[in-house]
Amino acid sequence: MADRQPTDGPDGQDPRQRELRARRAEQRRERQRRARRLRLFAAGTLALAAVAIAAIVFLPGSGGSHGGAKGSVRRSSGIGRRGTNGTSGARTNAGLVRNATPQADWEPHKGPVPILEYHVLGAAPAGAPYPELYVSRPDFHRQMDWLENHGYQAVTLEQVEDAWDHGGTLPPQPVVISFDDGYRPQFTYALPELRRHGWAGVLNLKAEGSDLYESNVRAMIGSGWELASHTIEHSDLTTLDAAGLQRELSESRQILRRQYGVPVRDFCYPAGRFDATVIAAVETAGYATATTEIRGYASRAAPYELDRFEILGSDGVAGLAADLSSG
Repeated sequence: MADRQPTDGPDGQDPRQRELRARRAEQRRERQRRARRLRLFAAGTLALAAVAIAAIVFLPGSGGSHGGAKGSVRRSSGIGRRGTNGTSGARTNAGLVRNATPQADWEPHKGPVPILEYHVLGAAPAGAPYPELYVSRPDFHRQMDWLENHGYQAVTLEQVEDAWDHGGTLPPQPVVISFDDGYRPQFTYALPELRRHGWAGVLNLKAEGSDLYESNVRAMIGSGWELASHTIEHSDLTTLDAAGLQRELSESRQILRRQYGVPVRDFCYPAGRFDATVIAAVETAGYATATTEIRGYASRAAPYELDRFEILGSDGVAGLAADLSSG
């Protein structure tokens, strides 16, 4: 499906303006708190020294949009329902969710693994050219609950590759939950929803032009999410010459690695478009795998043609269950 830029949330407000207003309000509250502290230490012969000490002791622990975003994730990391193995739904260690690291009940796994594909979480606005790419937030919530209630646990594609090729382990019923393009609800809604289960997702991110701020992506990575490349501009790779492929494949990976300091081992074909030339270029660019929009379970035998189940707005829980039952 083609990339589109929906609004985030039912209020229709610009998310950047909302974030700016919230940040300014927090700054005003912090200035008021500092003023009250200074007044408490103003009396006495040691007033100046006390004011200096107060400024050091009560200096806010985080600053800037990056620190603020990651800090809020860490505060929520200890809140989560229990997973299927009876452990806490999320970990407080550096903000990582539980399944960001292998668990005691995980086992070697060489077989196929289902990969789910989501785009926008929210209601499709009037006139949206691809309304089926919008999955309602209540539906997404119910689908994640259904997965856990039926024994599934989400892992990253990197963890699947480690189990397939390097002796790693996976949960008894692994599933990969991937999100294409970089829409704001993937941070505002999918991140806390998956955190509630102790799960990480896979963000297939365009290197340029997504709705996500850098601080959003850093918070997702800090929770245990995997970052994968989805080209620079969401181009149809089958229409590009060698130079165009080099830019969209190699340069997109370099941009993401440089910006976020993560390996970026995996790739996602825009709109699922690929051919033999594109596959060869993906492998040459250094990617370990590539995901498609062909419905089915991903197999170790075809690392550059990994099938996925695209979850559409009309699927609901029944559609998700039908997809997984086909494996």
